[in-house]
Amino acid sequence: MRRLCCERLTDAIEPLNRSARFEAVHDIRKEIKKLRAVLRLVRAGIGKDAYEAHTNALRKAADSLTALRDAEVKLSAFDDLVKQNERNGRSFLKIKAALRKNCRTEEDRVFKGGSIASVKGILCHEKDEMNGLKIKSKGWKAIAPGLKKIYGRGREAFEAAERESSPENFHQWRKRVKDLGHQLRLLCPAHPRKFRARTNDLDKLGELLGDEHDLFMLKQFVANKFGHAPGTSVFRKLISARQEELRYTALKLGRRFYPKKPGRFARSMGQDWKKWRRS
Repeated sequence: MRRLCCERLTDAIEPLNRSARFEAVHDIRKEIKKLRAVLRLVRAGIGKDAYEAHTNALRKAADSLTALRDAEVKLSAFDDLVKQNERNGRSFLKIKAALRKNCRTEEDRVFKGGSIASVKGILCHEKDEMNGLKIKSKGWKAIAPGLKKIYGRGREAFEAAERESSPENFHQWRKRVKDLGHQLRLLCPAHPRKFRARTNDLDKLGELLGDEHDLFMLKQFVANKFGHAPGTSVFRKLISARQEELRYTALKLGRRFYPKKPGRFARSMGQDWKKWRRS
């Protein structure tokens, strides 16, 4: 676990030297999410204080880059939506111009305002701290509680989204899906074929829920920037229609992925893991 945490931090620090700004921000945030998923996996073993100290520091680093990431994904969501509705593309040029301006503003804030230096300082400090990370339990006992909890929280989030189709419920479900996907990849050697199918399902589910959330943020941006200006109602309807498609497909896949109770899921994974360790 110490090795994995340090590798994630090394991979998060490396993009800070790149010139491709958005790609660097995306990669940094991705590695931080992976690292936080590792920490959740062994949360019970490292203790509440250590867990909160590490996750709060990592959250602070990621949060300083969130606005730029959100600006870029809203523009990307706009482009994807317009491609599917090319007839209306010219009607939304003002929206695209506003999205581009927002991207430039956030990029300047991050790269000229000292955010990158702050993020690098946090990540380098965390890397030093992770070298001394202590975990009380060993073997599967160190992993099982975290895996059971995150699967259970994902199952609860799925059920909440199924009961009430709100942006908040789908966003919470997405976060739990991403966590579990990162965790299962750590355990892949235990049963490659079975795990590959599960991680593929989670990847697909994460993409669907991610696209749905990006559209939600795009809709909010348009509402805040343009209100009820002519043409925006048509655009919002296009967003809503696409969101419904994504939610329907995600729920269908979720029903297939969450049939087991958390305890049963963790025991099944543990059996596979122990077989691999004995082989």
